[in-house]
Amino acid sequence: MLANAVKTAKLHFMRHVSFTNGLELLVHNDIRLKNTVLNLLYKVGSAQEDKTQTGLAHFLEHIMFEGSANFPNFDAELQAMMAENNAFTGQDYTCYYEIFPHRFFKRVLQIEKDRMYHLAIKTKSVHLQSSVIQEEFKETSLHPPLADVWHHLQKLCFKNAYQWPVIGKNLAHIASIDKKVLMRFYKNHYQPSNTILSIITALDEEVIVKEVELVFQTKRQASIFPPAEIEMSGKDKVTGTKRLIRSNVATPHFYLAFHMDDYASRAYFLSDMVSDLLTNGESSLLYKALVSESKLCTEVTSYTTDNIHCNLLIIEGKLTSGIDFEGVYHVLENVFKHVLENGITKSRFETLHNKALSYWSFYHYNTAHLAQNMAIFYQARSVLDIHKYIAEIYDSIEKKDLENHIANFLRLDKTSRLEYMPK
Repeated sequence: MLANAVKTAKLHFMRHVSFTNGLELLVHNDIRLKNTVLNLLYKVGSAQEDKTQTGLAHFLEHIMFEGSANFPNFDAELQAMMAENNAFTGQDYTCYYEIFPHRFFKRVLQIEKDRMYHLAIKTKSVHLQSSVIQEEFKETSLHPPLADVWHHLQKLCFKNAYQWPVIGKNLAHIASIDKKVLMRFYKNHYQPSNTILSIITALDEEVIVKEVELVFQTKRQASIFPPAEIEMSGKDKVTGTKRLIRSNVATPHFYLAFHMDDYASRAYFLSDMVSDLLTNGESSLLYKALVSESKLCTEVTSYTTDNIHCNLLIIEGKLTSGIDFEGVYHVLENVFKHVLENGITKSRFETLHNKALSYWSFYHYNTAHLAQNMAIFYQARSVLDIHKYIAEIYDSIEKKDLENHIANFLRLDKTSRLEYMPK
C-alpha cells in the first residue's frame, strides 16, 4: 500500500484529524519530498512538574531512547531504516522526531506507538541515565562561568512552575528520580489524549490517516483524558534584582528580562521584532549605543524564549573593564526614551518586517523544524496553516503598532536584573 501511495499525493498544506482517543494528527503533504518527517509532541515539560521533584520531563526524554517492550533496541531499529532522530524537552512540551524513507512509515509508527504505550523503564537504565544527566547538569548549570543564569533568572521572574530550568532545580532532585517516580509521570502524561502527531510526507494523506488509526488503535482508548491545564495567574509573573560575585567570571555581565505574552500571539511577534530592533546587527540600537559609540560594553545581544506561556525577552551584555552597571542602564534608558519620543523610521520598520518574514521562511524550509512548529503552533493557538497564520500576523502589523507596543514594553522599571561581578 505504501509503495503506491506517493504517486497519488497532491501538494497542499495541512489536514487535521482529531481521533476519539484524543490523539491529534496534523498532516502536511508535499510530493517533492524523498523522506517522511514524523514529530510526536507530548504536552508535558518542566512546567508540569512539582517544585519538590523537578527534572522529570527531561529525564523521561532520555529513558525514551532506552527501548520499549516490542522494540528493545531503539537505536538499532532506526539505524536499520537509515533514519535520523532526536528529541528535546521544553517548559511546556517534549518533542520526538524521525526523518526516514517513506517505505518505513508504518514501522516508525509502530515504534512510536510502542514507546507511548509500553516503554521499558528499567532500574539499570534509570541509574545509567541519572549519572548521564547529573554530569550534564554539572556541565551546563554548575561549572562554566555564567552556567547558572537560567536558574537565577527564571526564579527572579516567576513564582509558578516556570521558575526552574528544564534540566531541574538541582542535582539532588535528579539523583532522587527512580523507576517508580518515572513510571507514574510517564503513565500520567504519555497518552494519546496528551499528544500531537505531525507528519510531513509525500505519502497520500488518506493512507497516513488510516495507518495512524490502525497502529494507534484510536477507537480503543476513548476513556483516556488529558491531564489538567496549568492554571495561570498574573501574580505568577514578578520582577527582581540579584547580583552574584564569582571567582570564575572575568568581566561584569548583566541580564535584563522583560515579560512577554504567550507564544505565537500577535504581541509575541511584536516583542520579537523589538528584540531585532535592539540588537540584530551592528546597526541595531543597542549595539550602536553600548558597543560602537560609548564603548561601555564589548558585547550585547537580545533574544526571546519560546514557551507556550511565561515568555521573556532577554537583553544580555558584557561590560568593558572598569565600567559599572548604572552607566549602562543610563544609556539603555536614553535609548528607550529616544525611541518613545521619536518612533522608528519607515525604512527601519520595513527592514524589521522583512527580516522577520525571511526568518520564518528560512526556518521552516527545514522540514523537521516545520513539523515541530506545526505541532507547537497547534498546541499554542490551534493553528492549522502555519504559513498563512504567520503571514497574516505580520501583514496586520504597521509601524504605529510596533511603536505603541514599544511604549508599553520597553520599560526598565518592569524588568528583572541579574548581574555577575568578578571576585
